[in-house]
Amino acid sequence: MAKTLSNKIDNKDKRTLKTEPKLKVDLNEEQREVVRLFYEYDVNFILGDFGSGKSLAAVHMALTSFRKKQFNKIWITRPMLKNNLAALPGTMEEKMAPYTFPIVQNLEVCQGKEITDKMCKEGLISIMPVDVAKGVTFIDAVVIVDEFQDMTYQDFRTILTRLGKNSKMIFCGSTQQIDKQVGKNSCIYDILKLEQSNLVGFSTLTANHRNEVLTAIIEYLENE
Repeated sequence: MAKTLSNKIDNKDKRTLKTEPKLKVDLNEEQREVVRLFYEYDVNFILGDFGSGKSLAAVHMALTSFRKKQFNKIWITRPMLKNNLAALPGTMEEKMAPYTFPIVQNLEVCQGKEITDKMCKEGLISIMPVDVAKGVTFIDAVVIVDEFQDMTYQDFRTILTRLGKNSKMIFCGSTQQIDKQVGKNSCIYDILKLEQSNLVGFSTLTANHRNEVLTAIIEYLENE
């Protein structure tokens, strides 16, 4: 008996939008420069301290390019420390929920909770830990790698080499937020060598999108 062919049409095969997708939040000038690099390079790095809008810029680009029918799926991944996933109850995405909450929160900021939940339920947005990425190939997708500073170089190499055809990968991280479990083994020190390579998009965000007093408090504590 012949197999029934699926009637599902890939996102890229659907009609092209005539207008630019509109999300609920606008990017500032330095974030818009990140967008320019996103369309120029298949691999992009966004660095910046806390509250600089790294994840928001990545999510904004992923959603916009998905809505423009340029990709079929959005993947979200991040390194998992302490190897405690197995001890947590639920599915893989439920296990990762506490760790990926900041990215999911930015998805909801950009387009609302209802649409975000619907996309996750339909598999248009999927979450996976870096540890289980071996053997996976990301095809026709945007991949957001959050908190990449907490990966070793080997972890970074593993996730980078998963990038398939017609896909883009966005790494978000900070030299100021390296987990003590990783310390000097963080891949971010190797990644900084790529800044002048012209092989990848490389941006450092400086604006503070959180309470303005935070920067003053941190500077006072660390410099006085």
